[in-house]
Amino acid sequence: MLKHLSIKNVAVIEAAEIDFDRGFSVLTGETGAGKSIIIDAINMLKGERASKNMIRAGETKARVDGEFETDNISAEKIADILGTEAESQIIISREMNSDGKNTIRVNGIPVNLSMLKMIGEYLVNIHGQHDNTSLLSVKSHIGFLDSFGGEKTAELLRCYGSINSEYHRCKDELEQINTDEQENLRKKDMLTFQTDELMAANLRIGEDEELERRKLELDNASKISENTSVAYDMLYGSDEGTTHDLLWSAIKKLEEISDFSEDISAICEALRDAGYAIDEQARELKGYSDHVFYNEEEANEIEERLELIYTLKRKYGNTIADILSFYEEALAELGKIETSGERAAELEAVLTKLDADRKTAANALTEQRTKCARELEQRVQRQLADLNMAKVEFEVVIQNAEYSSLGADNVEFMICTNVGEQKKPLAQIASGGELSRIMLAIKNVLAGYDTDKTVIFDEIDTGVSGNAAQKIGEKLFSMSVKSQVLCITHLPQISALADTHYLIKKNVAEGRTLTQVTALDKNGRIEEVARTLTGAEVSVIARENARQLIEEAEVIKELIKKQTN
Repeated sequence: MLKHLSIKNVAVIEAAEIDFDRGFSVLTGETGAGKSIIIDAINMLKGERASKNMIRAGETKARVDGEFETDNISAEKIADILGTEAESQIIISREMNSDGKNTIRVNGIPVNLSMLKMIGEYLVNIHGQHDNTSLLSVKSHIGFLDSFGGEKTAELLRCYGSINSEYHRCKDELEQINTDEQENLRKKDMLTFQTDELMAANLRIGEDEELERRKLELDNASKISENTSVAYDMLYGSDEGTTHDLLWSAIKKLEEISDFSEDISAICEALRDAGYAIDEQARELKGYSDHVFYNEEEANEIEERLELIYTLKRKYGNTIADILSFYEEALAELGKIETSGERAAELEAVLTKLDADRKTAANALTEQRTKCARELEQRVQRQLADLNMAKVEFEVVIQNAEYSSLGADNVEFMICTNVGEQKKPLAQIASGGELSRIMLAIKNVLAGYDTDKTVIFDEIDTGVSGNAAQKIGEKLFSMSVKSQVLCITHLPQISALADTHYLIKKNVAEGRTLTQVTALDKNGRIEEVARTLTGAEVSVIARENARQLIEEAEVIKELIKKQTN
């Protein structure tokens, strides 16, 4: 349940701190006072998207904090999302800046919007006027029924969905094969040419680099030969003084005095190693110099090979690795085309089996929906009776339909509000007031409200008055006996039943509009209920009527508590 809500710089609310208790809490106020901002703030904590336009004019950021208390099951689910130990106290903070950046923390842990949305599902349910609109959409009725069907329906739907998806995947592949036959013939010719060309080239990775190095040697063979010969002579081969002779002469001199000093002995040893190394490299240089010559035939072959590689690079990739990758992919695609006839036959057989499996799965789903429809009818009928609509008949009609992602059913809610008349689609019958009560009945059946989850109703009483309003209020209060229910309303019959009554009031101070949220005491409640009774200046008679309405509500509440317990 929601224990505390803090709002700062959201729309016309500069700052509001609201403590909530269990039971039935009502929020009232004149139109435009800012009641919807309270819902917007809670929606922010639920993970709904919010526009930076919600930031109060003249401010750079807005912030909403909420403290929730939840049950063990929800605490475990939230802990799994956060990757922490389960905690019954959940504190959510969300800050929105004018630059569009959001900062969200849950129990001090940074989370993203999608994680917050998942967490919010375990804490708050919000139902508003848009739910009435969804009831009028026939497309949404199958979703209501499946939601009522719970995990069993969900599992059957997942099974059907998996088969249906595979069916369409195979069907699309088969259609692609059949429609692309001419294109495949053209593509086969092109792929055959490409793979033959690349196979004949017989490329290997690194070949181009080796050829470039060899080409460089051949192009500079004369200079290489000359320079290596001179270098050899300077190191070893000249009759004049060479590096070899000078170095070993120096070593001989040092050897004569090496016994006199360890340092000289070490130097001598190092120079001796260098001498051996120079001798070895000089011999290597001599061998290289003797075999360096320009081979015109080899040079031509290298030139031709490099030209082929450059041509293939222009056509198939920037590197030999890219070309070989293209070759493997082309081979695979060619193989796929060459076996497309066999694949088509395989797909035909698979589709026949999938079609039968899909029919079986759809029938199981229809059977489950039919069973759930009868139970949903009975439960909604009982809820409607509690809402002073006992003679209203509610029916869930299931008809065969073309296969879709949801099975092979059309689901529509039908209703008869007058005895003796034929049931008709909900959209053709229900008035605004009737629709609000029907929505409340269905939502009450579907939700199975958790005792530790906050349930919020945002002006669902639109178009309702009199006895119907009274019945809606009693139903909302009965729900609040075992859970926390918050309701934004304009109706005195509902606000009189509140355990806690909050007034949302708009004031103007220093040229700025401010919204204040105040928990009303007994006299404040009487004053506000009287205002909603008259809709104008509160009179003595209005106050007396309000007092009487609240007192009668207290009696009704005690009766409901006894019935619920």
